Amino acid sequence: MHAGAFIQHFHEHEVFPLVGVVTRDAEQRDCLLVDDDLLPLSLSDLPSRIGDEPKIVFFNSGRWIEDLAFLRQQFPGAKFIYRTGGNEILQAPLVREHIADHTSRQNYWVKQIAENIDEVITNSVFTDNRLIQIGMFPDRLFRCVGGVNSSALTRSRRKSSISDSPLVLFCAARFVPYKNHALLLKVVSNLIQAGYKLELRLAGDGPLYSASEQLAEELGITAHVSFLGRLDNSAVCNELQVADAYIQFSCDEFTYVPGGHYIHAEGMGRSILEAISYGTYVIALRSGALDEIVTPDRGVVLEKAPPHELAAQIASVFARLPDDLPGTNEYEWDFYFQRYEARWKAMHATVIGN
Repeated sequence: MHAGAFIQHFHEHEVFPLVGVVTRDAEQRDCLLVDDDLLPLSLSDLPSRIGDEPKIVFFNSGRWIEDLAFLRQQFPGAKFIYRTGGNEILQAPLVREHIADHTSRQNYWVKQIAENIDEVITNSVFTDNRLIQIGMFPDRLFRCVGGVNSSALTRSRRKSSISDSPLVLFCAARFVPYKNHALLLKVVSNLIQAGYKLELRLAGDGPLYSASEQLAEELGITAHVSFLGRLDNSAVCNELQVADAYIQFSCDEFTYVPGGHYIHAEGMGRSILEAISYGTYVIALRSGALDEIVTPDRGVVLEKAPPHELAAQIASVFARLPDDLPGTNEYEWDFYFQRYEARWKAMHATVIGN
């Protein structure tokens, strides 16, 4: 989402024109993206392929961590900017460097970022604090929250409530452990058993998709749950516009990696930002940065609990569910990237007119 919006915004930008996009193909080969084609590329040839040295080199992924020092040599005069949600730095994977201990791998990441990156764009206070705890310099962090395509959120008012209609709950999240679909399905089962008319609509794919389908069948709630598969952003926004509430049970996940572990957590939650932007009430569990954006006027953040306890709490939420909430455009992509622009102008005034 971010990469596509970034390319669209800065393509032919009058101040910060995008001069090249470097990515990797399915075989993990370095490539230059040209007119939707991936052209094989040696990083040593990148300066000649790009032309004039760029003023900004922007990293949208941590997978370049082992190439940062080399790329810094290639573009010594550029400002290096790295955007992160934080989890990949905590996980600290490496491909070529063989470091068995997880803490040592984290230290490698922190060292490479400290020596080669001028600024790290983060997405929450929670992410900032996590990165500072493992040794990142606070003065290198620039927090920027957002990333929503508001143009896809076209309706201004929600559907009229009909007493006989089921309450529509929507969730758009990958089927991975920390998104906790199993708990969500069990809570919905408890609510249905308590007599609530519900329709749960689940968008996304991932390794736990089939297991979630099977659990819904075991719980006897398949008539109330729709597995929508992976949806594009426009389809997700359409779902948000007909849902009575957006519900997501992300939890901080204790995650083992070779030589150690880390906590995988929600650094922001783009689907939740989209729900807030439209004015769809949010029901979430406390995880990572969610309580920074899900304020009481936008939804409710609950503590993780057994399914029957959560069901009772959510039943009380249903009793006071607002018919309509104001949306916001504060997370719109254009406003988000304008913060980048203002920051970069301040960092490197010589870019103006060049």
